[in-house]
Amino acid sequence: MHPNRSGVHFLSSYPVIRSLIRSSGVGPGDLVIDFGAGPGTITAPLAAAGPRVLAIERDDRFVRELHRRFAAQPSVRIVHADLRTVPLPSRDFSVVASIPYAVSTLLVRRLLSRPRRSLVGADLVVEWGFARRIAAGDTKETASWARRFDIRVARRIPASCFRPAPRVDSAHLVIRRR
Repeated sequence: MHPNRSGVHFLSSYPVIRSLIRSSGVGPGDLVIDFGAGPGTITAPLAAAGPRVLAIERDDRFVRELHRRFAAQPSVRIVHADLRTVPLPSRDFSVVASIPYAVSTLLVRRLLSRPRRSLVGADLVVEWGFARRIAAGDTKETASWARRFDIRVARRIPASCFRPAPRVDSAHLVIRRR
């Protein structure tokens, strides 16, 4: 087994991806963001559900691949940017993404701590322990989020659903504006 020097783990289970999209309820007329879009594993089935999709990716190689893959799909916009700093939409939007573990706290904080209420919902694949901590709402910060959002763990996602497999399981974290 080769070491995974990049630290990147791609969700490769289509049943899990379909369940994320179904859970999100996104469809025509909606705006949805796929943060850390990678090769477009979530972006493609997400676009097939009918919403406008912003595929946010910072890696040059993946950005080129995404542009080639979605060139004929006007409903998909590729944004070459870092998810930590890319401007978030001012209109209502949802998020369906398998986000890098290393930036989970920062991204969730960006999404849930905004004064404007433009986040409608998020279906995120995050590290299992992180999801449980966020959903528990037992810190001042997570309790403040829980007043504005319903936050729950929908299911555990085994490490075997990723290529390469991470050392820990993940979770489908569901966030909905109250």
